[in-house]
Amino acid sequence: MIQKAARVMEKPVCDHCLGRQFAQLLSGKTNVERGWSVRNAVAMAIDSGEKLNVEMSNFAGYRFHHSEIRAPDEAPVCNMCAGLFEDVDAYVQKAVKAVRGLDFNTFLVGTKLTEELVGAEEDLWERAGIEWVEPLKGELNREVGSRLEKVLKKKVDFKRPDVVVMLDLATQNVNIALNSIFIYGEYNKLKRGIPQTKWPSGKYKISVEQIIAKPFMRATRGSGHALHGMGREDIDARCLAWRPFVLEITEPRNRTFRLKSLEKKVGKGVKVRNMRITNVDEVRRIKEARSDKTYQAVVKCENTVQRKELSKLKHLITEIKQRTPQRVAHRRSDLLRKRKVKSIKARYVDKKTFIMTVRGEAGLYIKELINGDSGRTQPSVSEILGMACVCKQLDVVDIHK
Repeated sequence: MIQKAARVMEKPVCDHCLGRQFAQLLSGKTNVERGWSVRNAVAMAIDSGEKLNVEMSNFAGYRFHHSEIRAPDEAPVCNMCAGLFEDVDAYVQKAVKAVRGLDFNTFLVGTKLTEELVGAEEDLWERAGIEWVEPLKGELNREVGSRLEKVLKKKVDFKRPDVVVMLDLATQNVNIALNSIFIYGEYNKLKRGIPQTKWPSGKYKISVEQIIAKPFMRATRGSGHALHGMGREDIDARCLAWRPFVLEITEPRNRTFRLKSLEKKVGKGVKVRNMRITNVDEVRRIKEARSDKTYQAVVKCENTVQRKELSKLKHLITEIKQRTPQRVAHRRSDLLRKRKVKSIKARYVDKKTFIMTVRGEAGLYIKELINGDSGRTQPSVSEILGMACVCKQLDVVDIHK
């Protein structure tokens, strides 16, 4: 211990930085208390006659009983932190000012070190090792964080803080990052011609995402939003089933609002329910979900179809091979997908029209299941009935959780 401490003290070091090299020894002690204890132990070793290669300015103000060595009266600036811990209160005040006007419950402090501080810490670790060390960032974050907890009356959260307070030591500024709010819900899309998310080209003026997000953006004063859905329906299809989604609001300045009240303010064409606050883990779960879906399609046939011929469609209850449809080939890789049709029913309407209800695995292209997509989907309704058939209307009627 004495030899290790002596290697740390080959250059001027404050109690914070000295104690931090032994931070994993003795619980219930601060690094300043550890540093003070270690400094005294090394001083006594020197006074007892041990020959240690240390910078004697580390013992400014000490009076040795046996040794003839005299220490200077004033301590120099710490070679490790350059007196950084004397500025902790200044950073606390800057942080308080930076979060003023924000509505949040939890926070976390982070630090961006200067190159000089990184170099000094690495130099120290090379001399003395890292066996019991706490990094400089860790102590500074904790010191500022504990003081902010008292001033702000907020709690530190290491996993999912509402706000991240970032100390930039190079500029001596405090920057604030507002973490997103994630809201789980389920939606119906009751109108055709609305995409699920905003189109970059501006082709569609409104989307399900924008309709849902509008009241939440007003309530949270966020800077942006994103909708993460459990799959998506075609633009010209309705979603009469309740599709799970997570609405993400980025950089919200307000986190206090009534979900039930905002649900009622969602615009026409879309309904939402079961909204609750969640986290990014649910986004991953929803994106990875592979739920069966049941669709209802109005099918138009090129030629006359007999009622009894619709019984042939039971042959579609099998594995369907589908190459990427031509209508989406410009934005998706050309792959061969295999999806199962699990059930199918057909209701005769007139000599060229019937309504088909089909349950299939996630990723089954229903329009192509009907028209065959020039042979890219096999088997298909068109193939089995021996005539060209097209989907005139499509609705998602169930999402099997």
